[in-house]
Amino acid sequence: MIVNRNEKPKGLTEPSQSRRKVASRALILSVAALALVGCKKHAIRDANPDDYRLRHPITLQQSAATIDIPVGLHSENLTPSNISAIHAYARNFHIERAAVIQVMVPSGSQNESTAGYMSQQVRSELLRTGVKSSQIDVITYSAGGGIESPIRLAYPKVAAKVASECGLWPQDVANKAVNRSYHNFGCATQKNLAAALVNPQDLIQPRGWEPRDSKRRSTQTEKYRTGEPTWSEELGGNIGSSSEIKQ
Repeated sequence: MIVNRNEKPKGLTEPSQSRRKVASRALILSVAALALVGCKKHAIRDANPDDYRLRHPITLQQSAATIDIPVGLHSENLTPSNISAIHAYARNFHIERAAVIQVMVPSGSQNESTAGYMSQQVRSELLRTGVKSSQIDVITYSAGGGIESPIRLAYPKVAAKVASECGLWPQDVANKAVNRSYHNFGCATQKNLAAALVNPQDLIQPRGWEPRDSKRRSTQTEKYRTGEPTWSEELGGNIGSSSEIKQ
C-alpha cells in the first residue's frame, strides 16, 4: 500500500480563516491596550504650562525686616525722628504678627557704651507701642572697631516673591500655531500682586473675623423693630441720572 505523506489524516482540519482573523484581532487589541497603559504611566508633561500661575508662581520666602538707629559718640537721647521711626517699625511688627524683635547693640566699637545706654531707650519705646517684654530680645553684634555703629532692629518676616524674570520671549509669538498664552504672559501681574500683599501669609490661610460692632448692630435691630428704614438715606433723586437735552 502506497501512503501519501503529504496527505493529512482524516478528522484533522486546518483552522478556519475566520478563527485566524479573530485571533489576530485579539492580539492587535492586546498590544494596543498595553501601549495605552504605557503611555499613561509615562505621560510627558509640558515644561511650559499654560496656566501663568504655574509658570510664574508666587512663593513665600523667609527674610528679615531691619532698621538702623544711628548712635553718635556723644549721643544722650533718641531724636524725635528716631522715635517716629521706631513707632512705625513697631506698627509693621504688629501688622505682620511677628514673634520677636531683636535689638542688636554694637560691641567693640568706639560708641559701645553710648549704644548700650540708648538701647534701653529703644526698648522703652517698643514697650510704649504695645510690644511685650517677652517679644524683645537684646543681643550684641561685633562692630569690628567701628566709630559710630548703629543699633539695629530686626524681626523675621515672610516675603512674597516671584522668582521668574519678566520680559523674556523664548518663543516667536508670530510663528506660534497653537492658541496658548506666551511665556511672558502673567509675569508682571504676579509680581505686582506679590508686591501689593500687606501680609503674604494671607495666601496660606485667611485671617479671622474681626469683632462685630455691637453698638451698630443694636441700632439697626431697634430700627427694624420700630419699622424705621435700616438702609442709608438717599442723597438725592437726580444722583446718577442723565440730563435732559432740550432742542
